Amino acid sequence: MEDLQQRWLFALSAPMVAVNRHAGADYALASLYPDNEFVDLKESWDIAERADLLAMIQRMTDDGHARELSSAYWEHARLLPSQWQALLDSLQPAQRVAYEFVAETSMVCGAAGIRAWDLGRMSFLARIGQLNGWLNLEENLWLHSRFSLRARYYYQSWHSYMAGFVIGRAYWNCLGHEEAKEQSLSLSRQGSEPAHRAMVRELALSPAAGFDELPWDMELELPEKPESLEAFDWS
Repeated sequence: MEDLQQRWLFALSAPMVAVNRHAGADYALASLYPDNEFVDLKESWDIAERADLLAMIQRMTDDGHARELSSAYWEHARLLPSQWQALLDSLQPAQRVAYEFVAETSMVCGAAGIRAWDLGRMSFLARIGQLNGWLNLEENLWLHSRFSLRARYYYQSWHSYMAGFVIGRAYWNCLGHEEAKEQSLSLSRQGSEPAHRAMVRELALSPAAGFDELPWDMELELPEKPESLEAFDWS
């Protein structure tokens, strides 16, 4: 696979690179950190070995946080305004807050919602997996080819993909509030959250991100599944 195509694949975790640029994360490097030999994922992800990593990727890629809002984004895309309002009126307070958040953000990320949040983080984990010696480059690229198929199925541009990631991060940042009013207030403040603003500014202004060289519809020569992953039942 050509270097430019590899860069396209690794750009799926560009928001995670932007968040970790202060720690030396590199947009184009397959293993993410040029100056690190190992990143401990035990405390933050409960991942301590290859099997843990692959299990997390298999589960979270299609059944992560996006699952919690996918129905809401789909309903918002297909219902008439009057039907959407009737749906809101039928919901419990906490669920209504989530659906109102969907209505406020769907014009930016589309019906795909926050799937990019899950895809971007799994791309990040696969790259850390190579850094930690749990994956080789061939395996890393194959996993990324699976992420790319999903990303381009759900999104139409880097803009909508990145928006889905940022909105997903905002939603994740507000999980844990038991009261609907608290969750609503927390969600309303996410647009001014310094970490979100810094991430978006880095992605938009850093020449290292290089999105101008990576058209969304770039032709990708997707690799065959490595023999070393044949027992990994995932596609």
